[in-house]
Amino acid sequence: MGVYILPNNSDQGVLDTLLCACGEVAYPVYMERAKSYISQFSEEEVRQIGWKPFDKEKATVATIASILKPGKTNTVSIADNAWISTQTEQLVSSLQNLTIFLRKLLSIKVMSVTGSEDSD
Repeated sequence: MGVYILPNNSDQGVLDTLLCACGEVAYPVYMERAKSYISQFSEEEVRQIGWKPFDKEKATVATIASILKPGKTNTVSIADNAWISTQTEQLVSSLQNLTIFLRKLLSIKVMSVTGSEDSD
């Protein structure tokens, strides 16, 4: 058994911290626009809204999910869109670390392109 602390087993964060890193790869233009929009809220507004640490990351993911899948939940966008993909796994080290951890935890063997088992 094991424990993995998001986003990368060493830094503070949440799932949305990891998703923002993936979004920078999969949706760089949308990420830029979403962060620009969210940054327009003043500290006073953020305080009135009652945002906690990491809520800006959550709002960023929700903003992009609303663009990609209007009216659907973040979960649907994560499942249907490119947040988690071969490209993001290759380019986002924290996602690589999480998938390696999960494969080991669940004893999942990964097949290489040649059909032989890769070891993590």
